[in-house]
Amino acid sequence: MQIANTPAATRSRSITQQDVWQAADALLLAGQRPTIERIRLHLGRGSPNTVSPHLDAWFAGLGARLQDPQAFAAPAGLPEPVNQAARYLWDAAQAEARAAVAASYASREAALAQAREALEAEQAALAQERAILQARLEAADNALAELGRARDEASERAARAEARLLAQQADNETLRTKLARLQEEKDAMLRDTAAQRTAWDKERETMAERSGANERRMALELDAARVAARDGQRLLESERKAAQQKLIEAADRAGRQADEITQLGNALAVRDERVRQQDGLLVEYRQLLETRAEAEADGVRSTGAPGRQSLARTRPLRPVRRPRFKV
Repeated sequence: MQIANTPAATRSRSITQQDVWQAADALLLAGQRPTIERIRLHLGRGSPNTVSPHLDAWFAGLGARLQDPQAFAAPAGLPEPVNQAARYLWDAAQAEARAAVAASYASREAALAQAREALEAEQAALAQERAILQARLEAADNALAELGRARDEASERAARAEARLLAQQADNETLRTKLARLQEEKDAMLRDTAAQRTAWDKERETMAERSGANERRMALELDAARVAARDGQRLLESERKAAQQKLIEAADRAGRQADEITQLGNALAVRDERVRQQDGLLVEYRQLLETRAEAEADGVRSTGAPGRQSLARTRPLRPVRRPRFKV
């Protein structure tokens, strides 16, 4: 083979276009289709990347060379059999070259078709992936918009809740103020009741001193008055405790039941009415006692001692009955 005759210095140098073309011509004249591997074996060196462009250039210029009769002509002076063999080889080389060129073109067309199909498939995949990404992006935008609306709604609800809380706190403060005022009014009422009780006690003592002549009868009447006073005291005490209990319950339910404040005010108004009625009864009772004391005094002055006995036989006074009120 020609590889064995190639010197080491020639194998070591770089491959040129002329080397590739000469090897391709030799392979074509030998009846073989020039390929990259055959050219590398023929030259004994060279990489596929170096041989490939030179071989492509050889195939590109092969048509023009085939149209030149002298391109592959045999040297002059050769015997006729050699010329015939050369022509035969030339015809075979041309046929092989045509077949190689056609195969190369078919292979390139197939490769281009495959590459085109792969490119179209890749473009379709890219388009599908782009559509998926676009759909995901739109879904993400919609989700962000929904989150924004949810955040705005949550902010509005929080603002409304805070406003309601502030209003409730203001209402609670108002109720506490009302309760404090009612407590003060209740304390003032209790002080007034105590003052009135003190006045009643003083008035009772004064009347006891002025009616010394009727001590026994007046003592009974005073006992009855004390019973009535104790009953009134117990009534006032029970009403005070009830009022305190109602105030405590109203303080506990101040945040939920504001209507109880009105009911408590009504109860206080009824209690004031009771106190006024008791004051009226006390005034009537005092006037009755004064009237009887004056009558007895007049009887004593007019009739002397017998008048005392006649007055002793008179009907004793009945205790004043406490009025009953419904709350």
